[in-house]
Amino acid sequence: MGLSFMRIDQVVMSGDGFYQSMAYHAYLHLALPNFVVQCTLCLLSIAGAYLLRWRLLRRMPLGGTKFRQLGMAGLQTMGPAVFAATSMAALLGAGLLWGWTVLDLLVLWEVLSLTLWVLAIRVAGWFFRHVLHPHEVLRIFLHMIEWSVVLVAVLTFLGLFQPITAFIQTIEFSVGEQVFKGANIATGLIMGVVALTVAGQIADLVAHMLKRYASQETIQGNDALILTRLFSMGIFTLTLIGVLVSSGVNLTTLAAFAGAMGIGLGFGLQEFVVNYVSGLYVLLERALKVGDYVTIDKITGRVVQMSSRALVIRDAVGTESLIPNSSVIKGVLQNHTLSNDDFRVSFLLKIADVADYPRARELILQSLKTSPRVLVDPPGNVLITVVAASEVTLETSFWINDLHNGHKGLISDLMFDICMRFRSEGVLLAYEGAEPLAPAKVLAPKAVTT
Repeated sequence: MGLSFMRIDQVVMSGDGFYQSMAYHAYLHLALPNFVVQCTLCLLSIAGAYLLRWRLLRRMPLGGTKFRQLGMAGLQTMGPAVFAATSMAALLGAGLLWGWTVLDLLVLWEVLSLTLWVLAIRVAGWFFRHVLHPHEVLRIFLHMIEWSVVLVAVLTFLGLFQPITAFIQTIEFSVGEQVFKGANIATGLIMGVVALTVAGQIADLVAHMLKRYASQETIQGNDALILTRLFSMGIFTLTLIGVLVSSGVNLTTLAAFAGAMGIGLGFGLQEFVVNYVSGLYVLLERALKVGDYVTIDKITGRVVQMSSRALVIRDAVGTESLIPNSSVIKGVLQNHTLSNDDFRVSFLLKIADVADYPRARELILQSLKTSPRVLVDPPGNVLITVVAASEVTLETSFWINDLHNGHKGLISDLMFDICMRFRSEGVLLAYEGAEPLAPAKVLAPKAVTT
């Protein structure tokens, strides 16, 4: 009888369940003390592996570079299997060096083989979940696939996999004219999870490629989003239909189910459908795109994401607001950067005397010329907006085309430069109960008496 866990058909697949499993096979070929000691060593190796992973993760700081995060995820996922396999391999090697045979170390040999299989499964899971960066739904599916395969390996090792599958094949029931069998249901669930996971990965890959082409200006960003959504919906719909048909659901039942689902969409999921269609309409109309600076429902900020349900707008203080796509269609949309990136910026200054307006205007325009972010065309301007007895309000306006860099810092720098020019030229700012801003005076040196 083969000793390798990979030759599982010779040990398990005879149909006698646990009594032909590898665990029972080891129990029959070993003395009870030897069997108990080896089982204890295997359990201690596994427990020690999880304890070692826990201590290492506690010592490692969170965050860091991308490779550091991948390393931490690898330790979290594969660490216990690696540590346990290393420990059991060391015990097995020590036993062989001591003069024992492979048959004497049968438990260590078989559990080590099982651990290596689990390690291979977990490596694949780590690669798909962390290296390929799927979204959260795909992560859940990948977790389900990973742990299902691990469960199958453990059940096979214990000889319980075939009895469970035989019991599932005996299940059969009917709903109306549709007959459901346990084997078809189990196969459909497995195929559904695997197929939807593969479809999701393909959809993510296509979305990444379209986004890359859009960044290279091969296609427009809105067109890339439209193609991504249509492709995702199409591939998931076809995959779901294929899984249902392969599970034994006939086309008549499937058509009736589709009709009932349509009624459900008309009532329970009406808002979702409205937002999804509205999102496609916004993209087709090209009313806005990711990166535009917009005002919707009194919320002003930059569009950072356009999902199937809502827009994500980040304002000047970093707050992100989710606005349903239907609100964009129904309400008033102000796109400040629709046709181009030029954006008008303005701020107010108050001077004390209207007679200083010509000189103040000249100084402000000189200050605007010193900033590389201020556009020369269209030119900036300085206008009088309010005249009072003790103050004159001036509005300074100019244009920029790099709003993504912010404008408050630019206004602050310009106001500081303008105030310094006013001080040097003797232009007084308006004040309320405080001393006016006077020009700096140069003090003459004191006379030295001898």
